Amino acid sequence: MLVAEVFGVFAEKSVLGFSPVVALRAEDGRILPIYIGISEALSIYSAIKGDVPPRPMTHDLLADVISKLNGRVEKIVIDDLIDNTFYARLVIKQNDKTIEVDSRPSDSIALAVRIKCPIFVEKEVLDEAGIDELPNTYVDLGQMV
Repeated sequence: MLVAEVFGVFAEKSVLGFSPVVALRAEDGRILPIYIGISEALSIYSAIKGDVPPRPMTHDLLADVISKLNGRVEKIVIDDLIDNTFYARLVIKQNDKTIEVDSRPSDSIALAVRIKCPIFVEKEVLDEAGIDELPNTYVDLGQMV
């Protein structure tokens, strides 16, 4: 597994408009682009910018629920890629137990940027989908909102 960080949230230009993409940069320098929904893109982007909504959004709620249940998200792991779909899991510590929860990468990343927990990517996922540089069709989401 390699440690990764959010490199940015982008919109990819296409003939049909734009598709939201979150890009992770692994510790070896490779970039992992993951196509996500617009709601998740905005959630990740607003958390990176430090925006605090007047009421908890879904990922804020999830963080609060985990905390109130005496849990702590230890890390998120993007661990598989099957038929162009990425898979992830939350690794939660609760007392002396470790609980793993299946999750979409976009939701995991949105949670991770809020609570500042580490993001890991399995090497095999990077080997299959990692790239060396961002395509020039990507536009920073901040230019779109």
